[in-house]
Amino acid sequence: MGRSRSPRVFMFLAALSLVGCGSGVWVNRSEGVNTYTADFYVQTLAQNGTNAVMIRNNPFGPQGEEAALAALRNRYASGQYRFALGPTAGDWNGYTVVLAFGPAVGVRNPCADQPLTGNQPGTTVLRGDYCYGDRIVSEAIGYAGTVSGPNDPQYAQLVAEVVAELFTNRQKDPNGGGPSPPS
Repeated sequence: MGRSRSPRVFMFLAALSLVGCGSGVWVNRSEGVNTYTADFYVQTLAQNGTNAVMIRNNPFGPQGEEAALAALRNRYASGQYRFALGPTAGDWNGYTVVLAFGPAVGVRNPCADQPLTGNQPGTTVLRGDYCYGDRIVSEAIGYAGTVSGPNDPQYAQLVAEVVAELFTNRQKDPNGGGPSPPS
């Protein structure tokens, strides 16, 4: 009898092979990981007030944090979503974007605490979680080739694409069968 492999393992391996083919960014959204139904209203929640941004295990230090914030503000230059590092904004909406570099270790709640490992050579992994306290609203993970620094365009693309996926409204089919296509 053969062992059953997790679909996430195959998706991770597929992502690594795609990342190796060029300098592109690949993002996967985890469905069904949350127990908090706010994912249905994620776009509305994110539009109300300023979203806090926490960056963990950033290989580029404070320059990387500022570059990530700039990437988000450039992605949403219209002001549809607003961002600030940490929950310090006067109009903080209570929601936090947690961006964590490196694959997770073990099974933990990334909104509360998530130990990480460093990225493997040739690959940059960015986990993104949209959190309300310690509740996961949405979760995505992005992969890219080696990012040379906070000014690398691939760094900005990776950050922006992961957060864009966090804010994508994918309504679930009430009859089961996975999410309905975005409208």
